[in-house]
Amino acid sequence: MIGLINTIFQGPEQILRQASAYLSQLATVAASGINLSDYLSWVGVLDGAWQGVVDSLLASFTLVAILFVTRAAYRAYLSLKQGVQWW
Repeated sequence: MIGLINTIFQGPEQILRQASAYLSQLATVAASGINLSDYLSWVGVLDGAWQGVVDSLLASFTLVAILFVTRAAYRAYLSLKQGVQWW
C-alpha cells in the first residue's frame, strides 16, 4: 500500500522539488546585485588624474540630477498649493 502511494505521488513531488530548486537558484541570482566593475572597469586603466576627472564628472551629474528632482518636487508642491484656494 505504501509503495502504491509513493509511486502515485512520486511524479508531483519530483516536479515540486525541481520547482523549489529553480526558485532558490533565481533568488541567489537576484540577490547578487549589480557589479559596477563590469561597467566601469575601464576607469581603473586610466591614470590617477583621469580617474579624478571621471569621479568629478559622475559626482556633478549626480548633483545635477538631485537638483532636477528637487526642483520638480518643489514645483509640484507649489502647483498643489496654488490649486487649493484655502491653503
